Amino acid sequence: MNDQKNGNSSFLFGVIVGAALVYLFGTKSGQKLKEELLKESQKLIGKMAEALEETKESAEEKIDKHKEGIKEKLAESAHAVQNIKENVQEATAQIPEHIEEIQKKGRRFFFRRSHTRQES
Repeated sequence: MNDQKNGNSSFLFGVIVGAALVYLFGTKSGQKLKEELLKESQKLIGKMAEALEETKESAEEKIDKHKEGIKEKLAESAHAVQNIKENVQEATAQIPEHIEEIQKKGRRFFFRRSHTRQES
């Protein structure tokens, strides 16, 4: 039943398209209509091409704008990384001094406690 409906629909569509083609190519008024349709189609295609070109140019401008922003962010990031690197280098340079200071405090504490035990 479904196949018969599909077949009937296809047949009806074919009849309609065939009748339209006979009208467009077989009659004078159809040929005039065909010419008008072709002219309008060409105009529409031209407008679409212009709109596409404008969209392309706009997209390229936006991409270029964002590229500059990205370059600026990368430069800022590189500067921040350099600052962090310098801070880490300064901190690591101070580590031996801190260790030495802690060792001195430990020696004083150790000798002071040892010394006070011997006196008792």
